[in-house]
Amino acid sequence: MTADAATPTALDGITVLDLTAHIAGPYATKLLADLGARVIKVERPGGDPIRGFGPWLGDEPGIERSGSHQFLNTNKESIVLDLKSAGGREVLERLLPRADVVVTSYPPAVAERLGLMPDAVREAADVNVLSLTNFGWNGPYRDYALSETVLYAMGGEMYSHGSIGREPLKMGGTASLVQCGAMAAIGALGAVYATEVHGITQRVDVSLFDVQLNSVDRRSSAIMAYRFCGRVNAPPAVAGPSTGAGVVGVFPCADGYVEMTASAGPYWQRFAEMIDRPDFQEPKWSDPAWVRSPEAREEVDIALYPWLAERTRAEVWEAAREAHAILAPLFTATDLYEDPVFRERGLWTEVEHETLGRFPMLGRPYTLSETPWAIRRAAPLLGQDTDAILDEAGYDAAAIAELRRTEAVA
Repeated sequence: MTADAATPTALDGITVLDLTAHIAGPYATKLLADLGARVIKVERPGGDPIRGFGPWLGDEPGIERSGSHQFLNTNKESIVLDLKSAGGREVLERLLPRADVVVTSYPPAVAERLGLMPDAVREAADVNVLSLTNFGWNGPYRDYALSETVLYAMGGEMYSHGSIGREPLKMGGTASLVQCGAMAAIGALGAVYATEVHGITQRVDVSLFDVQLNSVDRRSSAIMAYRFCGRVNAPPAVAGPSTGAGVVGVFPCADGYVEMTASAGPYWQRFAEMIDRPDFQEPKWSDPAWVRSPEAREEVDIALYPWLAERTRAEVWEAAREAHAILAPLFTATDLYEDPVFRERGLWTEVEHETLGRFPMLGRPYTLSETPWAIRRAAPLLGQDTDAILDEAGYDAAAIAELRRTEAVA
């Protein structure tokens, strides 16, 4: 959805100084920017490292062509500051009081070297400071490096993923980092609200690891299970799709895969109706001893796999809906992009980029009826707004030229 200049946004008047990089921090500030906050992205010389991550527009690498950068930085402005230089620090000190929230993602040791610990920032300006760290600001894990793999491994649930008797597996993608960013955005909104209502500013500390322990992706429930009954989640005894003691998992069909769940009771009855096998509703299929037997599994396999092989995902899905069975097709990126229902709901929109032209972008994750979510501008070019931000901060043309000569800004 593109913006209408006359339509108010939810976070009108809120300014965020974004000192983050990579995924979690930029996603947090993107969520705020897409709700209407002004987000000034402070990039290091050379730019946020996410600019070096694909996928690439047209499969052509380039500092402005990263799909990751384009998605994570919509609606932001970009200024390049060398915070190790005196000139860069002076600019930052002028920008701090202009912000409602300062968001950082420096490791504690780096923040200390730069003098940008949360308390130091708050001494320089009475502003909310939200900091994302790996394991928090204190303790023996404080300076440990963190990756998506470390989050899954130390977060507890990698132990239960994969097949029994094999090494554990990590779930794909960077979902945990994105979730950390979403949680950080909630913390930022809480701080802004407290400022508006109570007239206070504060520190908001977000440990990426702490977020994972509170994740709905089985971690919190697994920890509670251990605390309550001593159970430790382990890999399932059966690898891959399970048939016999219920039909559960991912199964092949004529043009891809479907995921289904048909355990005992009404779910099994609906499954039998879906594949037109009334004999699967006979009393023996309610007997746990029978449904767990090799003979039962063989019967189900003989019936199910040929039925699936003769049908496309759409046809299987239609049969499942008619029978009220629990099933979904496995969509590819192409399926998602071309699906007319998702397009109608606004899953996709388009942005106009200064140098790259017009290209598709993921749309809104939610709707607000009176202050709608909107992409008002594409992700900024590196340093695109440096001069305008410096001018706003009180630097004249000569001062800006001097800052550029000393490479304090770019």
